[in-house]
Amino acid sequence: MQGTVLQIMNYAASYRGNFIDSLKSLDEKLQKKGLKSIYLFCKEALDGDSKIWIDKMQEEGNVIEYLSENVIRDSKLIKRLIREHHVLLIHSHFITMPQYLSIYKATLGNKVPVIMHFHNHSVETKNIVKSVLRKALYRKCMMVACSESVYESLKRDYPKNRKCFVDNGVNFSRLDRYMSITNEEYGVEEGNRVFLIFGFDYYRKGVDLAVEALQKLREAGNNFTLLISLSKNFEVVEKNIFEKLGTVPEWIKIIKARNDVASLYNYVDLFLSPSREEGLPYSVVEAGYSNCSVVLSDISAQAKLKLKYAVWFQDGNVDGLVQAIQEALEQCEKKKNDMMAVKAYMMEQYSLEQWSEKIMNTYMEEIKNAKL
Repeated sequence: MQGTVLQIMNYAASYRGNFIDSLKSLDEKLQKKGLKSIYLFCKEALDGDSKIWIDKMQEEGNVIEYLSENVIRDSKLIKRLIREHHVLLIHSHFITMPQYLSIYKATLGNKVPVIMHFHNHSVETKNIVKSVLRKALYRKCMMVACSESVYESLKRDYPKNRKCFVDNGVNFSRLDRYMSITNEEYGVEEGNRVFLIFGFDYYRKGVDLAVEALQKLREAGNNFTLLISLSKNFEVVEKNIFEKLGTVPEWIKIIKARNDVASLYNYVDLFLSPSREEGLPYSVVEAGYSNCSVVLSDISAQAKLKLKYAVWFQDGNVDGLVQAIQEALEQCEKKKNDMMAVKAYMMEQYSLEQWSEKIMNTYMEEIKNAKL
């Protein structure tokens, strides 16, 4: 078999991260079948830190193009890529409705199947016109959910579409390489227990809950520091904390996200995920593989995660979060002494190999059906 898979992504993160590692793992499997991937990024990825790692991908021989965010121009671009690279299938990620409209227009009249990957829950809309339009546009595409919880939302909103779920996989080998971080690097007071949260979306990630819980614990005499890792929205997060506490206290450190995220996981005592909404967060699985213990909300996407030495609390319940933090801290040493078993368990549950194998099978099925 000869041809390509076109990956279309509304993705412009500062670092390539586990998402791109996942696509590259897929590409390796494609190449074994005589196929390959080409990549179409959003316009936003042309600027900023994302351009650095995307340029490196291009230097490695990957075909890279960018959307213009104009539906007509982008549909023509996708048509050209289909023709020039013999595209057998399109796989989309994080895309907006206008971006999908470009795909829809480009694939009218040909047999190129489209897989729409849902990395977060489908959101119900009360706008009947928008709902009908979405169902009409998406009616021919195969939907892949990143978790069983996301799959349930697709069953609700798109009952007629073909669909499946494949739990996200993690490139665990990336997490075995990390640097030692000192307290001085982030201005952490000696003797403090250190917590980490990813907070680019202040409310969705539950940063407000973490700040309130840590404030309560510190008032009770505990020496804790909270690291809030961000790739953007620094001023927004700082403003929200100031509005909540009247200041940004010294025990809160807003830090720049780093590509070697494993260094952070293995520096801190706890990773916090008090999120109000997630698809299936890479970060929780990554932290579960690392030396830190994990505290997470019991939202549907996190409640069924298979993790050792993790503590769940009721979504939105600050007192429950306080209790979960105290319980998780008691497990830290036990987890560090059991890391061989922890890593083996996590690899069994969430390996990138399993994920790419399942996605690859979906590709082959869609390509075969398109020829019928």
